[in-house]
Amino acid sequence: MKKYLDKKLFFILIGYMLAYHVVFIFKLVLLKLKGISKLENVSWKEITLDVLIGNLIIVPPIIIIILVITKMMINKNYKWKYIIVAHFFFSLLFGFLIYLFGNIYLTITGDAVFDVFDAEGIINIIYDSNLHFLGYVGFVSIIYSYYYIDRSTKMELQKAQLSKQLTNIKMEALKSQLNPHFLFNTLNSISALIGEDQKKAQDMIANLGDLLREILILKDNNLIPLHKEILILKKYIDIMMVRFSDHLNFDIKIEENINDVLVPAMLIQPIIENSLKHGYSYDTTDLKVKLYIYRKDKRLVIHIENNGKPLEKSKINHGIGIRNIKERLSTLYNHSFEFSFGNNSNKKGVVTIIKIPIQEKVKIHNKKHPTRATAMH
Repeated sequence: MKKYLDKKLFFILIGYMLAYHVVFIFKLVLLKLKGISKLENVSWKEITLDVLIGNLIIVPPIIIIILVITKMMINKNYKWKYIIVAHFFFSLLFGFLIYLFGNIYLTITGDAVFDVFDAEGIINIIYDSNLHFLGYVGFVSIIYSYYYIDRSTKMELQKAQLSKQLTNIKMEALKSQLNPHFLFNTLNSISALIGEDQKKAQDMIANLGDLLREILILKDNNLIPLHKEILILKKYIDIMMVRFSDHLNFDIKIEENINDVLVPAMLIQPIIENSLKHGYSYDTTDLKVKLYIYRKDKRLVIHIENNGKPLEKSKINHGIGIRNIKERLSTLYNHSFEFSFGNNSNKKGVVTIIKIPIQEKVKIHNKKHPTRATAMH
């Protein structure tokens, strides 16, 4: 019985019934005040307390029956034509039960003598059948609306949960693809440096350990504050500066007051890595990489460019790192981002521009240790 009876819905129907009878009693009171002949011999108690108390005793059991029957039909997924026929039959039964329980109540209170086969009573049932039918339809309509809204809400919640789970699964797959790609390239750099300068190789290993520690601290976070992303990026830059020494230069400028803006974890590092991997050539032995990050039109703009070797058209957007970044941005922001990647207009170097919605983490203010936004130059 419990699985067919929703307490919240039951009380909603009771409230609907009370509202209906309060209006009905108010109408009877107005008619009696106007001197309607049919109500002259009816006491105030009969048209107020008896109507209200009587229905509070009679209607709730009938509501429970309607609730159980309707819920059973919903669970069975009957065809609509069978449901309509069934509810029409039960609406007639509803009118009869109101008449039956009503007469029992009047007999108990001494206001009438109960006779189920009373001709006048049968006529009253037929006369009031339209009101009973509308009352039944009102109850059933509320029941179906309640379960429809409840089911729709649950479906939306399930849809949101599934979407979130799918996003997390996809992000984990993309990050698992990205991290080994970066790690293998770094290990190759260390391997190449061991024969040239063991001290620098040792420094790179130490820096790599620090970098991996920062990455592990991220755990399952898809979005991190910009200052955290820059901290990780600087660890990577330290590694690369050891390897390339005087042949590499970074120009990093970050607008103030955007340190807490959330960005996808490990978003910038693969692009910088691409610049180093493809930027050096016979014509470019000294590489300069620029990173500018600023706020514009409610978006965070990440501008990365280098003065290295231009990309061949066939290789644009075909690298693992670039594909990975675009898929992550699409997963996190759907269509609310912009990504452009190509050769510089002066045919010297490559430019990458990313625009994502401004989304800031919740700040916890501490009077003793206020948070300060800083700029890197």
